[in-house]
Amino acid sequence: MLVFIMSKINILYCFDSNFWRLACVSIASLMNTQTHPENIVIHCMVAPHTRGKHKIKKIIVGRGGHLVWRVVSPRENPYRGYDYSRWSPVIFYRLFAYRVFPHLDKILYLDSDTLIRDDLTKLYNTDISKFAMGAVRDMAPTEITQNPNGQYVLNFISEHLKHNLYINSGVLLMNLPRMRECESDMLGVHIKLTYPDQDILNVALDGKIRELPLKNNFIPEIHVSSKFNQRNISAAQKHAVIHHFYAIKPYIFHPMFPQTYSEFYRTASTIGFYPEDFVVADAHRHTKGTKKQKFDSTTHIPHLRMDKRGQLRLFGILRV
Repeated sequence: MLVFIMSKINILYCFDSNFWRLACVSIASLMNTQTHPENIVIHCMVAPHTRGKHKIKKIIVGRGGHLVWRVVSPRENPYRGYDYSRWSPVIFYRLFAYRVFPHLDKILYLDSDTLIRDDLTKLYNTDISKFAMGAVRDMAPTEITQNPNGQYVLNFISEHLKHNLYINSGVLLMNLPRMRECESDMLGVHIKLTYPDQDILNVALDGKIRELPLKNNFIPEIHVSSKFNQRNISAAQKHAVIHHFYAIKPYIFHPMFPQTYSEFYRTASTIGFYPEDFVVADAHRHTKGTKKQKFDSTTHIPHLRMDKRGQLRLFGILRV
């Protein structure tokens, strides 16, 4: 009798106590959508004193998966000399995962603000043997002159890249041996950076990145760049494998994006979290050390709830 042994799928999340709740929701969505959750190994590179380990372990182990919790000390971060006060040092963690996990050859990095909507086996098994990584082209519409993000990407490509591919760093399928070979390039980027981790990857690995289909890192709230062909766009809109919510906060209801809120709500509620938990955390973080302010009713709707049929209701009234 033939016995087929499924190989492990290594997943990477990088976060601190500010984003542990989002990581919990993303991890829950991942574990709930995998055909073989017992083959999932989730590696969490976290800042010292990061909360959520017990909760995350319960989510992963409860579905038969495996957790590797790795605390990163400040001195381990080779990018600690970069002065970008707007950004947390955690955003650089993905750039040196090849150092932290020297025994691994391949790992799939996911941002904490993602929801996994389908099995990741096909994505993980993508052949990137000739590349340092696989990633999705950034969705910023470079053809719209009034769009600042689109124009930033357009100018960045013109000034710094030989290949017409600027990727989004929210989903990265990393070939760790090749990235180890590129370490000097990764540490040798000395230009003005607006999105530090993303810009470093694009410059250092220019020409060494395999472009992945849009459905693997789809942001449903923003205009899709004309850089993508219609088949690519249709596949993502019909059924994206990964939704990435960097354009909006998915736990804040917006009448233009009810599906986003609904999707996030459903997943979060399965692990005992609700939108107001994230709003409260945001308020505490932004008002830390200052006088706490009341919630803005335009962004927080505490009586918005999902009924048994999975439909949103405000004070019991169906929201369309």
